[in-house]
Amino acid sequence: MTNRLRIALVIVSLLSIPVCGRAQYQLLNPGFESWEGTTANARPSHWSSFPQADGSWAWAASTAQHYHRNGGRPGTSGSSYLTIYSRSVLGVVANGNMTTGQIHAGSTSASSSSNYNYTHRGSAYCHAFSGTPDSMYVWVSYYAASASSQGSVRAYLHGDSDFRDPNDCNTTNLYCGKAVSQFSRTTSSSTTPTWVQQRVPFVYDGTSSVNYVLMSMTTNTTAGGGSANDSLSVDDIEFIYSAWLDSLYVNDVAIADFQRDSFNYAYSMPDVAALQSATLSYVTQASDAIVTVDILEPDGLTRQFLLHVLAEDSVTSRTYIVTLTCPEPVCDTVSNLAVSVEGASALVTWTSGMNNQQWEVEYGIRGFALGQGLSCVSNVPNILLDNLEYNSEYELYIRAYCGDSSYSDWSEAVAFATGEESDTMCLGVDRVVVSEVGSTHCALAIYSPYFDENGHNTDSVAFQVVLMHSGDTLANTIVYQTDVMFDNLHEHTVYSVRARTLCDSVHHSNWTITVFVTEADTTGIAEVPTDLPTFMLYPNPAGDQVQCILQETMSTGVLIIFDNMGRKMLEQRISDSQHIDISAFPEGLYNVIVRSGKGVTVQRLSIVR
Repeated sequence: MTNRLRIALVIVSLLSIPVCGRAQYQLLNPGFESWEGTTANARPSHWSSFPQADGSWAWAASTAQHYHRNGGRPGTSGSSYLTIYSRSVLGVVANGNMTTGQIHAGSTSASSSSNYNYTHRGSAYCHAFSGTPDSMYVWVSYYAASASSQGSVRAYLHGDSDFRDPNDCNTTNLYCGKAVSQFSRTTSSSTTPTWVQQRVPFVYDGTSSVNYVLMSMTTNTTAGGGSANDSLSVDDIEFIYSAWLDSLYVNDVAIADFQRDSFNYAYSMPDVAALQSATLSYVTQASDAIVTVDILEPDGLTRQFLLHVLAEDSVTSRTYIVTLTCPEPVCDTVSNLAVSVEGASALVTWTSGMNNQQWEVEYGIRGFALGQGLSCVSNVPNILLDNLEYNSEYELYIRAYCGDSSYSDWSEAVAFATGEESDTMCLGVDRVVVSEVGSTHCALAIYSPYFDENGHNTDSVAFQVVLMHSGDTLANTIVYQTDVMFDNLHEHTVYSVRARTLCDSVHHSNWTITVFVTEADTTGIAEVPTDLPTFMLYPNPAGDQVQCILQETMSTGVLIIFDNMGRKMLEQRISDSQHIDISAFPEGLYNVIVRSGKGVTVQRLSIVR
């Protein structure tokens, strides 16, 4: 009888549960809120103790050494916790014990290798697991008669085997990682708990896969050690998965004041170009954490990187925010402003400054007040002022636009005078018709009073024809015939053609301008087939708005507006009967292109205010 009692008191314990728990990243019932019964020594669900032991001496392990307690650690939202305790029978100390596996009771000697906790696969006494946590947090209150005694809570992540604690704890090919918490007494009274949270890192020094977790908690780290009535209370075991960053880098330079638990950082860039090209990199604390990055640009001077760190458990997450800013760019004034006059036309050129995007030119009869002259906008650093008054003195001003309503100062006034009007009447070109447009070529025909009905140049008058793209001159030729060919064009590209009459070496007419678009397998813009999409602009002439009305077969398209210099003024996707804001455009003639999957068409728009 004495031997039977002794065996019952020194054997390790295991909880019987209906099936093997399928927790993946956390323990089942880690806070001991669920119990198998209502008695003081009822078993906590998914855990086991002495009454569930197997082995040759399992029959003797029938006395439970644990209590279901009401209350819990500080700040808990739960209502109960577990206490295990040791007791003495005939001078032999039996340690309290609780496990997620099953106890094997194979010897009457407490230190025998035949006594161990183990994962009993295929039974109710196993705890399936697949995570690789970074730490184990557990709340304990430990009372021991001796100050040298130590309690213990242990977790072993192991492979597909019946892992035994303590037998296999030094066999690295049988486990992957472990977290072992050993602690001295925290309270001087077994009836008054003093809770302390143990934070223990997992050490991954094993080589197995992770299929199960085996938890063991004992009132003493030495089998049979300690004293009777030593007790260990446990609450809220949590496996911690890292969603921390260890470092942050902007353009591969570490943020000097980075701290893992600080989540907002501001970083200054020298200019807009550096802001837009800035890169962000990082190092996560855990290699299995997943980082996704969102980039926000609330304005042109700010970029925000939102780094969302998701831990392996797909639950734990943290967000770090890095805000990059730069000073507002200086909108530099233009330089090298020059005017080249030919008859009643003036070609204005300049050198753009830093960050210039557009330029506004205002001109008028010399002595006019700023704000009272004629105004036009250019997207390139040159503009042709045409149809000026002959024999007149003009002056002009120019300023740059740098975005975000930022303008440079107006330039100094530049004066110029137009030429004398000749007594010789130099008739202008009536129109230029572009046809036979392919992907790399086009043909155009000049219609002029100097050509007879058979296309003969009756007065041997010369015509200047200029091909342009985005304000750049691609070809400048003198012709005497009505037909002109251009080759080596680019597919799906907008071009403008300017033509004027050269009556002699001094006199010429004003320019006549048209726009066309190259596109493979089209028949040309000027000779639009009836099955290509058409649209109507209303009203035309227009003021501050114009309505684009599409034909029934075309519900959407892309609308592009070019000025008479061939500069793109607007491009946007449109739908049927959409109103287009043209309030910022100067008065004058414009070419409007609508492109869709059915083709391309062009119309002229007059803006008058």
